[in-house]
Order: sequence, then C-alpha cells, then structure tokens
Amino acid sequence: MSATIPARPSPAARIGRLIAVVLVFVVLGPPLGAVIFVAIVAGIGMPLWDVAGPDPAWRSWLTLLGLVYAVPVSYFFGTVPAAVAGLVIGITQSFIGRAGWPLALGTGLVVAIVVLERSGQGSFAATPDQSPFPEAPAIVILACLIPTMLCWGLVRGWYFTPPSAKDTVP
Repeated sequence: MSATIPARPSPAARIGRLIAVVLVFVVLGPPLGAVIFVAIVAGIGMPLWDVAGPDPAWRSWLTLLGLVYAVPVSYFFGTVPAAVAGLVIGITQSFIGRAGWPLALGTGLVVAIVVLERSGQGSFAATPDQSPFPEAPAIVILACLIPTMLCWGLVRGWYFTPPSAKDTVP
C-alpha cells in the first residue's frame, strides 16, 4: 500500500485561509475587547461616567448600559487593530506554517501599543495626578491582548504546512 503525497495547496486556498482567519479576528475581536474593557473597568470599581453614585446597583446598571453601547461601538474602534492582528496571524498560518503562541502574544502587545499611541494614552510614565484614568494603558493592553489570544486559539489549527525542500526543487 503506497501513501499518497498530499498536493500543495493552491494560492487560492492559501488566500481563502488568510481571509477566513482575518474574518474571525474582525468579527470576534472587537466585541471581546469591549466586554473585557467594560468588565475590567467595572471590576476595579471605576465608574464609566462621573454620574455613578455610591450605590452598587447603580454601578451595575451603568456597567450593563456600558456593555450595550460598548459592543456595537467596538467595531468602530477595534476593526482595524483586529484586522491587523488577523493579517499577521493569517499570513503566517497561510503561507509560512503554524503560528505559535509567542507570535500571537507579540502581535497582541504590538497592536495594543499602537492603539495606545494612536489614542494619546501612550505615555506609560503618567502619574495618577497627570491622568484622570491612569489605569487606561493596562486595561487597553489587556483588551487587545486577550481577544488576540482567544482568536488565535480558535484558528491555531487552520494552517498549511510550509513547503518542503522537495516541493521547491524543479
């Protein structure tokens, strides 16, 4: 019994895989980031608005209201960063081989730093008296990093093996 040699994937198959990976990141990344952002803000007890009183029920209501608005708005702010992270992971999975967790972690961190720089929160050395929300850099990093890792976890098995040396020899 002879084993058949698997055919090399066509460029169309590789591009299709790239598009599928990017779509997973674009569809799931922004709402995951919004939920994580609102959950962390609510978890540290920081009200989303100054109108929150000391009543915990009022804060819970504001957190729920924040989630209702944060998820749709997340596509406005998070689509491009999610697409960039998806492109990095997708290109690796489609044309190079399996993307490991170090690449996903690094991609999430780089995307988070770029988001912070573009939003004006890039100053990590700000003291609490200089910023009304000094926790913002840490929260934004987690809101970018965690969805990147979760989306990578969903697509980490969607890869083509790299071409072997005998595939490149004419």
